[in-house]
Amino acid sequence: MSPAAFAHPDWWPYLGGALGVAAAALVLAALRARRRARRLLGVGAGAAGRELLRDLLLWGALAALAVALLGPRIAERTVRAPRAGVDVVLLFDVSLSMDAQDVPPSRLDRARRAARDILRALRPGDRAALAAYAGIGALLVPLTPDTSAIAEMLASLDSELIRQRGSRLEEGVSAAVEAFEADGDRPRVLVVLSDGEDPERRGDAGANAAAQAGVRIVAAAFGTELGTTVPEHGVPHRDAAGRIVVSRRDAERLGELARATGGALFEADAWGVIDVAAAAAAIRRDAGGADAEAGERRVRVANAAPFAALAFALLVAELAPFAALRAARPGGRGRRAAALVLLSAALVAAAAPEPSLEVRGLESAARAAPNDPDVLLQLGYARAMDGLLDDSIHAFHAAALYARDPELVALAYYDLGVVALANGELRLARDAFFDVLALTPGDAEARYNLEWVVRELAKTPAPRHTPRDEDRGAPEDGSAAAEGAASTPDAAAFGGARAADAAGFDALALSPADAERWLETLDDDASRALRAAARAAGERASQRPDGAPTW
Repeated sequence: MSPAAFAHPDWWPYLGGALGVAAAALVLAALRARRRARRLLGVGAGAAGRELLRDLLLWGALAALAVALLGPRIAERTVRAPRAGVDVVLLFDVSLSMDAQDVPPSRLDRARRAARDILRALRPGDRAALAAYAGIGALLVPLTPDTSAIAEMLASLDSELIRQRGSRLEEGVSAAVEAFEADGDRPRVLVVLSDGEDPERRGDAGANAAAQAGVRIVAAAFGTELGTTVPEHGVPHRDAAGRIVVSRRDAERLGELARATGGALFEADAWGVIDVAAAAAAIRRDAGGADAEAGERRVRVANAAPFAALAFALLVAELAPFAALRAARPGGRGRRAAALVLLSAALVAAAAPEPSLEVRGLESAARAAPNDPDVLLQLGYARAMDGLLDDSIHAFHAAALYARDPELVALAYYDLGVVALANGELRLARDAFFDVLALTPGDAEARYNLEWVVRELAKTPAPRHTPRDEDRGAPEDGSAAAEGAASTPDAAAFGGARAADAAGFDALALSPADAERWLETLDDDASRALRAAARAAGERASQRPDGAPTW
Protein backbone atom coordinates (compact mmCIF):
# COMPACT_ATOMS: atom_id res chain seq x y z
CA MET A 1 0.00 0.00 0.00
CA SER A 2 1.29 3.46 -0.89
CA PRO A 3 2.69 5.52 2.00
CA ALA A 4 0.82 8.51 0.55
CA ALA A 5 -2.43 6.81 1.63
CA PHE A 6 -1.62 7.56 5.30
CA ALA A 7 -0.83 10.70 7.27
CA HIS A 8 1.82 8.89 9.36
CA PRO A 9 3.39 6.19 7.14
CA ASP A 10 6.55 6.22 9.27
CA TRP A 11 4.57 4.56 12.08
CA TRP A 12 4.04 1.42 10.01
CA PRO A 13 7.04 -0.56 11.40
CA TYR A 14 6.10 0.07 15.03
CA LEU A 15 2.39 -0.60 14.68
CA GLY A 16 3.06 -3.59 12.43
CA GLY A 17 5.42 -5.03 15.04
CA ALA A 18 2.82 -4.52 17.76
CA LEU A 19 0.19 -6.31 15.68
CA GLY A 20 2.62 -9.15 15.03
CA VAL A 21 3.26 -9.58 18.75
CA ALA A 22 -0.48 -9.51 19.38
CA ALA A 23 -1.06 -12.15 16.70
CA ALA A 24 1.60 -14.40 18.23
CA ALA A 25 0.00 -13.99 21.64
CA LEU A 26 -3.36 -14.85 20.09
CA VAL A 27 -2.02 -18.09 18.61
CA LEU A 28 -0.48 -19.11 21.94
CA ALA A 29 -3.71 -18.29 23.75
CA ALA A 30 -5.70 -20.41 21.27
CA LEU A 31 -3.37 -23.40 21.80
CA ARG A 32 -3.69 -23.08 25.56
CA ALA A 33 -7.48 -22.85 25.23
CA ARG A 34 -7.60 -26.08 23.25
CA ARG A 35 -5.50 -27.91 25.80
CA ARG A 36 -7.68 -26.56 28.59
CA ALA A 37 -10.82 -27.68 26.76
CA ARG A 38 -9.48 -31.23 26.46
CA ARG A 39 -8.67 -31.38 30.17
CA LEU A 40 -11.87 -29.78 31.45
CA LEU A 41 -14.58 -31.89 29.89
CA GLY A 42 -17.17 -30.01 31.86
CA VAL A 43 -16.26 -26.79 30.05
CA GLY A 44 -15.99 -28.36 26.63
CA ALA A 45 -14.68 -27.10 23.33
CA GLY A 46 -17.53 -24.62 22.99
CA ALA A 47 -16.13 -22.49 25.80
CA ALA A 48 -12.70 -22.57 24.19
CA GLY A 49 -14.31 -21.42 20.96
CA ARG A 50 -15.98 -18.52 22.73
CA GLU A 51 -12.63 -17.64 24.30
CA LEU A 52 -11.01 -17.67 20.89
CA LEU A 53 -13.77 -15.41 19.57
CA ARG A 54 -13.04 -12.87 22.30
CA ASP A 55 -9.34 -13.04 21.43
CA LEU A 56 -10.13 -12.39 17.79
CA LEU A 57 -12.38 -9.45 18.68
CA LEU A 58 -9.68 -7.90 20.86
CA TRP A 59 -7.01 -8.34 18.18
CA GLY A 60 -9.34 -6.93 15.52
CA ALA A 61 -9.93 -3.87 17.68
CA LEU A 62 -6.17 -3.45 18.05
CA ALA A 63 -5.71 -3.69 14.28
CA ALA A 64 -8.48 -1.14 13.60
CA LEU A 65 -6.97 1.21 16.16
CA ALA A 66 -3.53 0.85 14.53
CA VAL A 67 -4.99 1.83 11.15
CA ALA A 68 -6.72 4.81 12.80
CA LEU A 69 -3.43 5.97 14.29
CA LEU A 70 -1.77 5.80 10.85
CA GLY A 71 -4.26 8.41 9.65
CA PRO A 72 -5.81 6.80 6.56
CA ARG A 73 -6.50 9.34 3.82
CA ILE A 74 -9.94 8.04 2.94
CA ALA A 75 -11.88 11.29 3.15
CA GLU A 76 -11.98 14.09 0.62
CA ARG A 77 -12.47 17.84 0.78
CA THR A 78 -12.83 20.55 -1.83
CA VAL A 79 -10.07 23.14 -2.23
CA ARG A 80 -9.70 25.98 -4.69
CA ALA A 81 -6.44 26.62 -6.50
CA PRO A 82 -5.46 28.71 -9.52
CA ARG A 83 -5.11 26.95 -12.82
CA ALA A 84 -2.50 29.42 -14.10
CA GLY A 85 1.08 28.27 -14.47
CA VAL A 86 2.88 25.00 -14.96
CA ASP A 87 5.50 23.14 -12.95
CA VAL A 88 8.48 22.07 -15.07
CA VAL A 89 11.43 19.90 -14.11
CA LEU A 90 14.45 19.92 -16.44
CA LEU A 91 16.09 16.48 -16.35
CA PHE A 92 19.60 16.44 -17.85
CA ASP A 93 21.46 13.38 -19.05
CA VAL A 94 25.01 13.96 -17.71
CA SER A 95 26.36 10.56 -18.68
CA LEU A 96 29.68 10.38 -20.51
CA SER A 97 28.00 9.96 -23.91
CA MET A 98 26.66 13.52 -23.69
CA ASP A 99 30.25 14.74 -24.24
CA ALA A 100 30.11 13.34 -27.78
CA GLN A 101 30.72 16.03 -30.38
CA ASP A 102 28.60 14.86 -33.30
CA VAL A 103 26.57 18.05 -32.70
CA PRO A 104 29.13 20.79 -32.03
CA PRO A 105 30.41 21.72 -29.56
CA SER A 106 28.85 18.75 -27.69
CA ARG A 107 25.48 17.16 -26.99
CA LEU A 108 25.47 18.43 -23.41
CA ASP A 109 26.31 21.97 -24.45
CA ARG A 110 23.45 21.96 -26.94
CA ALA A 111 21.11 20.57 -24.26
CA ARG A 112 22.10 23.40 -21.92
CA ARG A 113 21.37 25.99 -24.64
CA ALA A 114 17.98 24.44 -25.37
CA ALA A 115 17.11 24.42 -21.67
CA ARG A 116 18.09 28.08 -21.36
CA ASP A 117 15.78 28.98 -24.25
CA ILE A 118 12.95 26.94 -22.73
CA LEU A 119 13.33 28.76 -19.40
CA ARG A 120 13.11 32.10 -21.20
CA ALA A 121 9.88 30.97 -22.85
CA LEU A 122 8.19 30.22 -19.52
CA ARG A 123 5.72 32.80 -18.22
CA PRO A 124 5.12 34.44 -14.84
CA GLY A 125 3.46 31.92 -12.56
CA ASP A 126 5.42 29.00 -13.99
CA ARG A 127 7.93 27.21 -11.77
CA ALA A 128 11.01 25.19 -12.68
CA ALA A 129 13.28 22.64 -11.01
CA LEU A 130 16.53 20.96 -12.03
CA ALA A 131 17.51 17.29 -11.96
CA ALA A 132 20.20 15.13 -13.57
CA TYR A 133 21.03 11.48 -14.04
CA ALA A 134 23.84 9.17 -15.02
CA GLY A 135 24.31 5.98 -13.01
CA ILE A 136 21.78 7.40 -10.51
CA GLY A 137 19.22 10.17 -10.55
CA ALA A 138 19.47 13.31 -8.43
CA LEU A 139 17.06 16.18 -7.79
CA LEU A 140 19.42 19.17 -7.69
CA VAL A 141 17.11 22.18 -7.26
CA PRO A 142 13.47 22.06 -6.09
CA LEU A 143 10.63 23.92 -7.80
CA THR A 144 11.07 27.68 -7.74
CA PRO A 145 9.44 30.61 -9.54
CA ASP A 146 12.91 32.11 -10.08
CA THR A 147 13.65 30.49 -13.44
CA SER A 148 16.60 32.82 -13.97
CA ALA A 149 18.34 31.17 -11.01
CA ILE A 150 17.90 27.78 -12.70
CA ALA A 151 19.32 29.21 -15.93
CA GLU A 152 22.43 30.45 -14.12
CA MET A 153 23.08 26.95 -12.78
CA LEU A 154 23.03 25.24 -16.17
CA ALA A 155 26.67 26.07 -16.87
CA SER A 156 27.68 23.93 -13.88
CA LEU A 157 26.24 20.74 -15.41
CA ASP A 158 28.89 18.42 -16.82
CA SER A 159 29.61 14.70 -17.17
CA GLU A 160 31.56 14.69 -13.90
CA LEU A 161 28.64 15.95 -11.82
CA ILE A 162 27.51 12.44 -10.84
CA ARG A 163 30.24 10.02 -9.91
CA GLN A 164 28.20 6.88 -10.54
CA ARG A 165 28.66 6.11 -14.24
CA GLY A 166 25.90 4.81 -16.44
CA SER A 167 22.82 6.15 -18.21
CA ARG A 168 19.81 5.05 -16.19
CA LEU A 169 16.99 7.25 -17.40
CA GLU A 170 14.40 5.50 -15.22
CA GLU A 171 16.27 6.56 -12.10
CA GLY A 172 16.47 10.11 -13.37
CA VAL A 173 12.71 10.18 -13.88
CA SER A 174 12.10 8.74 -10.40
CA ALA A 175 14.30 11.41 -8.83
CA ALA A 176 12.80 14.23 -10.89
CA VAL A 177 9.15 13.48 -10.06
CA GLU A 178 9.95 13.98 -6.38
CA ALA A 179 10.02 17.71 -7.10
CA PHE A 180 6.28 17.82 -7.76
CA GLU A 181 3.93 18.46 -4.84
CA ALA A 182 1.91 15.38 -3.95
CA ASP A 183 -1.43 17.20 -3.72
CA GLY A 184 -0.82 19.93 -6.29
CA ASP A 185 -3.17 20.39 -9.24
CA ARG A 186 -0.90 22.46 -11.51
CA PRO A 187 0.14 20.78 -14.77
CA ARG A 188 3.31 18.71 -14.28
CA VAL A 189 5.83 18.44 -17.10
CA LEU A 190 9.19 16.69 -17.11
CA VAL A 191 11.56 17.89 -19.84
CA VAL A 192 14.15 15.20 -20.60
CA LEU A 193 17.27 16.43 -22.39
CA SER A 194 19.26 13.38 -23.46
CA ASP A 195 20.65 11.35 -26.33
CA GLY A 196 18.37 8.47 -25.25
CA GLU A 197 21.20 5.95 -25.23
CA ASP A 198 21.01 3.07 -22.77
CA PRO A 199 24.05 0.76 -22.80
CA GLU A 200 22.40 -1.56 -20.27
CA ARG A 201 19.34 -2.08 -22.50
CA ARG A 202 16.96 -1.66 -19.56
CA GLY A 203 13.25 -2.06 -20.29
CA ASP A 204 11.44 0.63 -18.31
CA ALA A 205 12.67 4.12 -19.13
CA GLY A 206 10.61 5.69 -16.33
CA ALA A 207 7.12 5.76 -17.88
CA ASN A 208 5.59 3.97 -14.88
CA ALA A 209 7.00 6.44 -12.33
CA ALA A 210 5.87 9.39 -14.45
CA ALA A 211 2.37 7.97 -14.96
CA GLN A 212 1.90 7.29 -11.25
CA ALA A 213 2.89 10.89 -10.46
CA GLY A 214 0.63 12.33 -13.18
CA VAL A 215 3.59 13.76 -15.08
CA ARG A 216 3.74 14.40 -18.81
CA ILE A 217 7.15 14.02 -20.45
CA VAL A 218 8.47 16.27 -23.19
CA ALA A 219 11.75 14.85 -24.53
CA ALA A 220 14.51 16.50 -26.54
CA ALA A 221 16.92 14.12 -28.33
CA PHE A 222 20.46 15.31 -29.07
CA GLY A 223 23.11 13.65 -31.23
CA THR A 224 22.95 11.74 -34.49
CA GLU A 225 22.02 8.19 -35.48
CA LEU A 226 25.39 7.83 -37.18
CA GLY A 227 27.09 8.54 -33.88
CA THR A 228 30.66 9.29 -32.94
CA THR A 229 33.29 8.42 -30.37
CA VAL A 230 33.08 9.68 -26.81
CA PRO A 231 36.06 11.78 -25.64
CA GLU A 232 37.48 10.99 -22.22
CA HIS A 233 40.45 13.04 -21.05
CA GLY A 234 41.41 13.78 -24.66
CA VAL A 235 41.22 10.21 -26.00
CA PRO A 236 38.30 8.07 -27.21
CA HIS A 237 36.51 6.20 -24.46
CA ARG A 238 36.94 2.41 -24.45
CA ASP A 239 34.71 -0.27 -22.94
CA ALA A 240 35.80 -2.99 -20.52
CA ALA A 241 37.06 -5.12 -23.43
CA GLY A 242 39.27 -2.30 -24.72
CA ARG A 243 37.10 -1.49 -27.75
CA ILE A 244 36.50 2.13 -28.75
CA VAL A 245 32.93 3.10 -27.90
CA VAL A 246 30.72 4.70 -30.56
CA SER A 247 27.71 6.50 -29.09
CA ARG A 248 24.52 6.95 -31.13
CA ARG A 249 21.33 8.84 -30.43
CA ASP A 250 18.31 6.68 -29.59
CA ALA A 251 15.41 9.00 -30.34
CA GLU A 252 12.96 6.12 -30.57
CA ARG A 253 13.46 5.27 -26.90
CA LEU A 254 12.77 8.85 -25.86
CA GLY A 255 9.78 8.97 -28.19
CA GLU A 256 8.24 5.88 -26.61
CA LEU A 257 8.68 7.43 -23.16
CA ALA A 258 7.05 10.70 -24.24
CA ARG A 259 4.14 8.98 -25.99
CA ALA A 260 3.47 6.74 -22.98
CA THR A 261 2.83 9.83 -20.86
CA GLY A 262 0.92 11.89 -23.42
CA GLY A 263 3.94 14.08 -24.15
CA ALA A 264 5.98 14.93 -27.22
CA LEU A 265 9.44 14.33 -28.70
CA PHE A 266 11.64 16.97 -30.33
CA GLU A 267 14.68 15.79 -32.27
CA ALA A 268 17.60 18.17 -32.60
CA ASP A 269 18.93 18.84 -36.10
CA ALA A 270 22.50 18.26 -37.27
CA TRP A 271 23.56 21.39 -35.36
CA GLY A 272 21.91 20.29 -32.13
CA VAL A 273 19.04 22.81 -32.33
CA ILE A 274 15.42 22.00 -31.44
CA ASP A 275 12.24 23.95 -32.19
CA VAL A 276 12.09 25.84 -28.88
CA ALA A 277 8.80 27.60 -29.66
CA ALA A 278 7.06 24.27 -30.36
CA ALA A 279 8.66 22.69 -27.29
CA ALA A 280 7.52 25.58 -25.07
CA ALA A 281 3.99 25.28 -26.45
CA ALA A 282 4.00 21.54 -25.69
CA ILE A 283 5.25 22.21 -22.17
CA ARG A 284 2.55 24.81 -21.44
CA ARG A 285 -0.20 22.93 -23.27
CA ASP A 286 -2.35 22.43 -20.16
CA ALA A 287 -1.50 25.69 -18.39
CA GLY A 288 -3.93 28.58 -18.16
CA GLY A 289 -3.12 32.21 -18.68
CA ALA A 290 -1.95 34.63 -16.06
CA ASP A 291 -5.54 35.59 -15.16
CA ALA A 292 -6.96 32.07 -15.22
CA GLU A 293 -9.84 31.46 -12.87
CA ALA A 294 -9.45 29.28 -9.83
CA GLY A 295 -10.64 25.72 -10.07
CA GLU A 296 -12.06 23.37 -7.48
CA ARG A 297 -10.53 19.98 -6.84
CA ARG A 298 -11.00 17.16 -4.39
CA VAL A 299 -8.03 16.25 -2.19
CA ARG A 300 -7.63 13.29 0.13
CA VAL A 301 -7.44 14.00 3.86
CA ALA A 302 -6.92 11.80 6.88
CA ASN A 303 -10.03 10.45 8.59
CA ALA A 304 -9.51 8.05 11.49
CA ALA A 305 -13.12 8.10 12.70
CA PRO A 306 -14.42 5.00 10.80
CA PHE A 307 -11.58 2.79 12.02
CA ALA A 308 -11.80 4.17 15.55
CA ALA A 309 -15.55 3.46 15.48
CA LEU A 310 -14.83 -0.09 14.29
CA ALA A 311 -12.37 -0.56 17.14
CA PHE A 312 -15.01 0.76 19.55
CA ALA A 313 -17.63 -1.69 18.23
CA LEU A 314 -15.25 -4.66 18.45
CA LEU A 315 -14.31 -3.76 22.01
CA VAL A 316 -17.96 -3.45 23.02
CA ALA A 317 -18.57 -6.89 21.52
CA GLU A 318 -15.53 -8.27 23.36
CA LEU A 319 -16.82 -6.85 26.65
CA ALA A 320 -20.29 -8.37 26.10
CA PRO A 321 -21.29 -10.81 28.81
CA PHE A 322 -19.85 -14.28 28.35
CA ALA A 323 -20.88 -14.95 31.92
CA ALA A 324 -19.75 -18.52 32.35
CA LEU A 325 -16.45 -18.04 30.63
CA ARG A 326 -15.75 -14.73 32.37
CA ALA A 327 -16.29 -16.28 35.77
CA ALA A 328 -14.15 -19.30 35.00
CA ARG A 329 -11.22 -17.61 33.35
CA PRO A 330 -8.36 -16.48 35.59
CA GLY A 331 -6.97 -13.06 34.85
CA GLY A 332 -10.27 -11.81 33.44
CA ARG A 333 -9.98 -8.52 35.26
CA GLY A 334 -6.65 -7.79 33.58
CA ARG A 335 -8.13 -8.62 30.23
CA ARG A 336 -11.08 -6.31 30.78
CA ALA A 337 -8.71 -3.57 31.91
CA ALA A 338 -6.69 -3.95 28.70
CA ALA A 339 -9.88 -3.80 26.66
CA LEU A 340 -10.97 -0.63 28.45
CA VAL A 341 -7.56 0.97 27.75
CA LEU A 342 -7.96 0.17 24.06
CA LEU A 343 -11.50 1.49 24.16
CA SER A 344 -10.26 4.80 25.57
CA ALA A 345 -7.55 4.97 22.93
CA ALA A 346 -10.15 4.39 20.21
CA LEU A 347 -12.24 7.27 21.53
CA VAL A 348 -9.17 9.53 21.58
CA ALA A 349 -8.29 8.54 17.99
CA ALA A 350 -11.83 9.33 16.89
CA ALA A 351 -11.62 12.83 18.31
CA ALA A 352 -10.50 15.42 15.74
CA PRO A 353 -9.49 19.01 16.48
CA GLU A 354 -12.40 21.34 15.83
CA PRO A 355 -11.67 24.67 14.13
CA SER A 356 -12.16 27.75 16.25
CA LEU A 357 -14.70 30.47 15.58
CA GLU A 358 -11.92 32.61 14.13
CA VAL A 359 -10.97 29.88 11.65
CA ARG A 360 -14.60 29.35 10.66
CA GLY A 361 -15.06 33.05 10.10
CA LEU A 362 -11.93 33.28 7.96
CA GLU A 363 -12.98 30.21 5.99
CA SER A 364 -16.26 31.96 5.21
CA ALA A 365 -14.32 35.06 4.14
CA ALA A 366 -12.07 32.91 1.94
CA ARG A 367 -15.09 31.37 0.25
CA ALA A 368 -16.45 34.86 -0.41
CA ALA A 369 -13.07 36.13 -1.72
CA PRO A 370 -11.18 33.01 -2.83
CA ASN A 371 -8.48 34.99 -4.68
CA ASP A 372 -7.59 37.35 -1.81
CA PRO A 373 -4.07 36.46 -0.59
CA ASP A 374 -4.44 38.57 2.57
CA VAL A 375 -7.47 36.57 3.69
CA LEU A 376 -5.68 33.32 2.87
CA LEU A 377 -2.64 34.40 4.89
CA GLN A 378 -4.82 35.19 7.91
CA LEU A 379 -6.57 31.85 7.49
CA GLY A 380 -3.20 30.10 7.43
CA TYR A 381 -2.13 31.81 10.68
CA ALA A 382 -5.39 30.97 12.41
CA ARG A 383 -5.32 27.33 11.34
CA ALA A 384 -1.71 27.00 12.48
CA MET A 385 -2.53 28.36 15.92
CA ASP A 386 -5.43 25.88 16.15
CA GLY A 387 -3.03 23.02 15.40
CA LEU A 388 -4.55 22.38 11.94
CA LEU A 389 -1.14 22.31 10.31
CA ASP A 390 -2.07 20.45 7.12
CA ASP A 391 -4.92 22.89 6.45
CA SER A 392 -2.64 25.81 7.31
CA ILE A 393 -0.13 24.65 4.67
CA HIS A 394 -2.89 24.56 2.05
CA ALA A 395 -3.93 28.13 2.92
CA PHE A 396 -0.38 29.51 2.73
CA HIS A 397 0.23 27.71 -0.56
CA ALA A 398 -2.94 29.18 -2.06
CA ALA A 399 -1.91 32.65 -0.82
CA ALA A 400 1.47 32.31 -2.52
CA LEU A 401 -0.14 31.31 -5.81
CA TYR A 402 -2.76 34.10 -5.82
CA ALA A 403 -0.51 36.93 -4.62
CA ARG A 404 0.94 39.27 -7.25
CA ASP A 405 3.23 41.28 -4.97
CA PRO A 406 6.61 39.44 -4.78
CA GLU A 407 7.03 40.44 -1.12
CA LEU A 408 3.62 38.98 -0.28
CA VAL A 409 4.47 35.79 -2.19
CA ALA A 410 7.73 35.53 -0.23
CA LEU A 411 5.86 36.02 3.06
CA ALA A 412 3.41 33.25 2.19
CA TYR A 413 6.20 30.84 1.27
CA TYR A 414 8.10 31.75 4.44
CA ASP A 415 5.10 30.99 6.64
CA LEU A 416 4.47 27.80 4.67
CA GLY A 417 8.03 26.74 5.44
CA VAL A 418 7.62 27.53 9.13
CA VAL A 419 4.44 25.45 9.43
CA ALA A 420 6.02 22.64 7.42
CA LEU A 421 8.89 22.61 9.95
CA ALA A 422 6.41 22.44 12.81
CA ASN A 423 4.69 19.56 11.01
CA GLY A 424 7.96 17.68 10.45
CA GLU A 425 7.81 18.03 6.64
CA LEU A 426 11.43 18.98 6.03
CA ARG A 427 11.40 18.62 2.25
CA LEU A 428 8.38 20.87 1.92
CA ALA A 429 10.04 23.40 4.25
CA ARG A 430 13.22 23.28 2.17
CA ASP A 431 11.31 24.03 -1.03
CA ALA A 432 9.37 26.87 0.60
CA PHE A 433 12.46 28.61 1.98
CA PHE A 434 14.18 28.18 -1.39
CA ASP A 435 11.26 30.03 -2.99
CA VAL A 436 11.57 32.80 -0.41
CA LEU A 437 15.23 33.32 -1.27
CA ALA A 438 14.46 33.26 -4.98
CA LEU A 439 12.15 36.24 -4.44
CA THR A 440 14.00 38.02 -1.60
CA PRO A 441 17.67 36.97 -1.67
CA GLY A 442 18.49 39.22 1.29
CA ASP A 443 16.16 37.48 3.76
CA ALA A 444 18.62 36.32 6.42
CA GLU A 445 16.04 34.34 8.39
CA ALA A 446 15.00 32.36 5.34
CA ARG A 447 18.65 31.70 4.46
CA TYR A 448 19.34 30.42 7.94
CA ASN A 449 16.23 28.21 7.96
CA LEU A 450 17.08 26.80 4.52
CA GLU A 451 20.63 25.98 5.62
CA TRP A 452 19.38 24.22 8.75
CA VAL A 453 16.75 22.20 6.84
CA VAL A 454 19.28 21.12 4.20
CA ARG A 455 21.65 19.91 6.91
CA GLU A 456 18.85 18.03 8.66
CA LEU A 457 17.85 16.33 5.40
CA ALA A 458 21.46 15.23 4.89
CA LYS A 459 21.32 13.26 8.12
CA THR A 460 20.25 9.61 8.04
CA PRO A 461 17.73 9.36 9.52
CA ALA A 462 16.77 13.04 9.62
CA PRO A 463 15.71 13.71 13.21
CA ARG A 464 12.90 16.05 14.05
CA HIS A 465 14.11 18.69 16.51
CA THR A 466 11.89 19.87 19.35
CA PRO A 467 14.18 22.15 21.35
CA ARG A 468 13.28 23.23 24.87
CA ASP A 469 13.89 26.50 26.61
CA GLU A 470 16.47 24.91 28.86
CA ASP A 471 18.61 24.16 25.79
CA ARG A 472 19.23 27.86 25.22
CA GLY A 473 22.69 28.90 26.05
CA ALA A 474 23.92 25.34 26.62
CA PRO A 475 27.72 25.15 26.35
CA GLU A 476 29.02 23.72 23.10
CA ASP A 477 30.78 20.45 23.78
CA GLY A 478 31.00 19.15 20.22
CA SER A 479 28.14 16.72 20.74
CA ALA A 480 25.30 16.40 18.28
CA ALA A 481 22.83 17.37 20.98
CA ALA A 482 24.66 20.61 21.73
CA GLU A 483 24.87 21.46 18.04
CA GLY A 484 21.16 20.77 17.55
CA ALA A 485 20.24 22.95 20.53
CA ALA A 486 22.37 25.81 19.23
CA SER A 487 21.29 25.59 15.61
CA THR A 488 17.58 24.89 15.49
CA PRO A 489 15.74 27.58 13.50
CA ASP A 490 13.04 29.72 14.99
CA ALA A 491 10.03 27.69 13.87
CA ALA A 492 7.56 30.28 15.14
CA ALA A 493 8.77 33.36 13.26
CA PHE A 494 5.66 33.98 11.16
CA GLY A 495 6.92 36.69 8.84
CA GLY A 496 9.38 37.88 11.50
CA ALA A 497 6.99 40.28 13.19
CA ARG A 498 4.52 37.51 14.04
CA ALA A 499 6.85 35.55 16.30
CA ALA A 500 5.03 36.67 19.41
CA ASP A 501 1.78 35.23 18.06
CA ALA A 502 3.19 31.73 17.50
CA ALA A 503 4.57 30.75 20.89
CA GLY A 504 2.98 27.35 20.56
CA PHE A 505 5.64 26.13 18.14
CA ASP A 506 8.44 25.64 20.70
CA ALA A 507 10.28 28.68 19.36
CA LEU A 508 13.98 28.98 20.02
CA ALA A 509 15.45 32.45 19.65
CA LEU A 510 18.83 32.75 17.97
CA SER A 511 21.56 34.83 19.46
CA PRO A 512 23.24 37.24 17.01
CA ALA A 513 26.45 35.21 17.27
CA ASP A 514 24.67 31.94 16.37
CA ALA A 515 22.86 33.55 13.44
CA GLU A 516 26.08 35.07 12.10
CA ARG A 517 27.96 31.78 12.48
CA TRP A 518 25.36 29.87 10.49
CA LEU A 519 24.97 32.50 7.79
CA GLU A 520 28.72 32.44 7.19
CA THR A 521 28.51 28.74 6.35
CA LEU A 522 26.21 29.36 3.37
CA ASP A 523 27.78 28.60 0.01
CA ASP A 524 26.50 30.54 -2.98
CA ASP A 525 28.72 28.70 -5.50
CA ALA A 526 26.23 27.05 -7.89
CA SER A 527 28.70 24.42 -9.08
CA ARG A 528 29.64 23.31 -5.60
CA ALA A 529 26.01 23.32 -4.50
CA LEU A 530 24.95 21.09 -7.41
CA ARG A 531 27.81 18.68 -6.80
CA ALA A 532 26.91 18.50 -3.12
CA ALA A 533 23.32 17.61 -4.08
CA ALA A 534 24.58 14.96 -6.50
CA ARG A 535 26.89 13.48 -3.83
CA ALA A 536 24.01 13.30 -1.37
CA ALA A 537 21.93 11.44 -3.95
CA GLY A 538 24.83 9.07 -4.57
CA GLU A 539 25.11 8.27 -0.87
CA ARG A 540 21.44 7.36 -0.76
CA ALA A 541 21.58 5.20 -3.86
CA SER A 542 21.92 1.46 -3.56
CA GLN A 543 25.14 -0.27 -4.59
CA ARG A 544 25.43 -1.06 -8.28
CA PRO A 545 26.54 -4.46 -9.60
CA ASP A 546 30.13 -4.61 -10.81
CA GLY A 547 30.82 -4.59 -14.49
CA ALA A 548 28.01 -2.19 -15.46
CA PRO A 549 28.72 -0.17 -18.63
CA THR A 550 30.16 3.29 -17.97
CA TRP A 551 29.37 5.29 -21.11
